[in-house]
Amino acid sequence: MSSGNRPVTIKSIAQELGISFSTVSKALNGNPAIKEDTRRMVVKKAEELGYTPNSLAKGLRGNSTKTIAVIFNDIENPALTFIFRSIAIDMANFGYTTMIFDSQFSKARERANILTVLSRQPDFIILEPNNTNTENLQLLKGMEHKLILQGARYESMACHHIHVDYFQGGYLSACELLSKGHRECLVFTQPLTFPISRLYVLGIKKAFEDYHIPFDDDRIFVMPSTIAAGFKRMQELWDAGQKRYRIPFTGIMTFDDNLAYGVYKSAAQNGQKIPEDISVIGFDDTPITEFSAPPLTTVHLPREKMAESYVQILNSALIDHQTEIRTFTLEPYLVSRDSVRNLLK
Repeated sequence: MSSGNRPVTIKSIAQELGISFSTVSKALNGNPAIKEDTRRMVVKKAEELGYTPNSLAKGLRGNSTKTIAVIFNDIENPALTFIFRSIAIDMANFGYTTMIFDSQFSKARERANILTVLSRQPDFIILEPNNTNTENLQLLKGMEHKLILQGARYESMACHHIHVDYFQGGYLSACELLSKGHRECLVFTQPLTFPISRLYVLGIKKAFEDYHIPFDDDRIFVMPSTIAAGFKRMQELWDAGQKRYRIPFTGIMTFDDNLAYGVYKSAAQNGQKIPEDISVIGFDDTPITEFSAPPLTTVHLPREKMAESYVQILNSALIDHQTEIRTFTLEPYLVSRDSVRNLLK
């Protein structure tokens, strides 16, 4: 706040009261050396003038800015939104502000975000690296004690990790289709340079290997995780003249539920039915999946446990001042609904 165009500072409060800068500062910070009457007088005048403390400057002097920075790649993803919300609400109880940055799967944008975050000197950083190349991670060397990495494990960084087994998620997806007679399948996923996307595809390939069925890499299609991207890819595969898809397939595995709904939208437009003509499996198990038509078979991302794990690490480090480096490995599981047809019946 300000008086006219001038910001209200500790110095201006001291001038108004005719007392020293030091006395005002100590009074506002609850220093027991200041008499109670003086403290009340200072607080009252600060409120009258609309004084707002500069928490950033105060934090820098005290080696704390009371901020947490989160750098992810798809902040519109409902599962990630749930995690952000849980962190922000819990840590706000202790006076922390959560800053959110979206790298949008861009290595350059991720680097810019990291540099911006470092300039603001947060008390903790949460990062989901968007590339298996660890060049950007080198910017965070020496900060391992206040860094959480999500996704793949990075042995070069002795920091906190929250690891979801996307390999297992991909494996479960493929097994669900293969066990029901689907041999010709497509995969819609993020670029394979994205660590968890690569793990997801490796899990799918392992399932095909275990079923002794060859897997064709040409059936992997990379794209952004949006409904529009899934729809566009399906439309590109559709031969309107022949009223069929250019590549024969019976099932599609998608890296997240948004892509699955792109498939749903395209199928409806082209007169194809799910699961009669196309079987679909998503990933994340967002709240809407249960209510889609038909309800979507998907892999459940344990977002509640992820949020819990983040909060545990942050509370342990920032509130309890523990120095232990912690790692959480969380397992996804398949939620079978009505979007997969059993071809063996």
